[in-house]
Amino acid sequence: MAGNLGLLTRLRLRHLRSDARFLLFAAGADIDEDRGFLERTYQLYLVIIFAVAIVLSWAQVVDLVESVRDEMGSIAGSLGMLLLMLAPSCALVAWTVDGLRETPLRLTSPDIAWLARVARPQELLAVQLFGNVVVTAVVSALLGYLLGVLTWAPSPLAWAPLLSSVMVMVRLLALALGLARSAAPRRRRRAVTLVAGATSVLLAVALLLSIVTLVFLLGAYLMVPALALSVALIALSLVLASRTSMTFIVDDNELYAARVSLSFLAFANAGAYKEACRRRRLGRRRQARRTWHFARGSAAYVSHALVSLARQPSMALSALLWGGALVPAGALLVATGANAGVLFCWFFGVALAQREPLPIAHVFRADCANRLVRQLLPSAPLALLLLDALPLLVLALAASAAVVVPMAHLLGVVAAPAVLLAWALLVALVLVAALDDPGHVRSVGSFQFTAFAGGALSVFAVCLVGLLGAVPALACAVLVDVLLARSLR
Repeated sequence: MAGNLGLLTRLRLRHLRSDARFLLFAAGADIDEDRGFLERTYQLYLVIIFAVAIVLSWAQVVDLVESVRDEMGSIAGSLGMLLLMLAPSCALVAWTVDGLRETPLRLTSPDIAWLARVARPQELLAVQLFGNVVVTAVVSALLGYLLGVLTWAPSPLAWAPLLSSVMVMVRLLALALGLARSAAPRRRRRAVTLVAGATSVLLAVALLLSIVTLVFLLGAYLMVPALALSVALIALSLVLASRTSMTFIVDDNELYAARVSLSFLAFANAGAYKEACRRRRLGRRRQARRTWHFARGSAAYVSHALVSLARQPSMALSALLWGGALVPAGALLVATGANAGVLFCWFFGVALAQREPLPIAHVFRADCANRLVRQLLPSAPLALLLLDALPLLVLALAASAAVVVPMAHLLGVVAAPAVLLAWALLVALVLVAALDDPGHVRSVGSFQFTAFAGGALSVFAVCLVGLLGAVPALACAVLVDVLLARSLR
């Protein structure tokens, strides 16, 4: 077993080295071919520049959190405690769902070809577990320090090991729940999956209600039971992994191996990578043979969108991300009077997220992509877009209201303008999706308006006016909606 562990560890290091080699191509360096003194000196120079950039970026993040804390005053402490409550619970559910969808024992295509007959599942887990625990501990320690800064803690550094130990425990708990499905017999696998999912939700709720109390009662001593439970969970995970069939692991890693083979495509074309992964996932499912009955008239578009949502439920999660996180964050920042630097950071995050097509309008994009069908649809672009996006748009609007209202009361601002601003921004982002319709291309000179360009300009305009307050930002967002709607008539 020790020999296999050494082999798997060296193989893991070689994978990391290959990834680093690919990323260094962008800087004109090849760590395998360029081995001369000058080439190695240049590579060292790149490493130093990268390290300095990381340090300066971290200092900027800490300064940004301090600025937000100073502007929010005493409310910052409540916000920090709320984040402390939500982070472990949300992470537990997310990690458990990921482990239940696909086995946590990950293998790439070369690993399947060469390691399936050599390595045992518990050996794979032991090597992968070390990397997962280290990454989780480091990232959660950094987040813990930021929470300590946000909550006016006398010693923010003490929050780093506290949150790190809790998140490592949560990561191992999710791993054990995910491995329960992998270790279950074939006939009981579905029942075990449901029980594990329900257990993760119950544990997440219990953790949500008790984490703040435990922090106040135990303080730094909370690390002791968290680390003890982590050790027990590691032992349990190894036992579950030893009972997992390698045949099941190989079969369940089909989608993961396909994603890894296309992973670097995400740097060049994130939309194409996401679409390729979606097609792989849908191709593996067993589609039930049934006839879908659509409504008549304009309701046919809505029923078509509902059927598409039933076939691709992951689009609902993406819509909730936009409606429950990205857009409400901007509306709340504008309502609280955040400075230009904070608003620009939010705008930059939204612009990066817009590199992938907006999931709320994916049915409209599918209709436009099929030019033969698009010519036969007797609807204007505006009507077609709104009807196709109606189910997910309603879901996103409801999520925005559900998030903005309680957060507005917590931050001490008026909820109505913030909610309306979030709704107006969501509608604007949906309307700009019509700019990707091949039949209605819009351009000014050599510049072609796309959904990305239109969305970025719309959000930037709202951010710029948002420096004056929530009401002017709302008026600007409504004006953008009216102009976009008129251009699509």
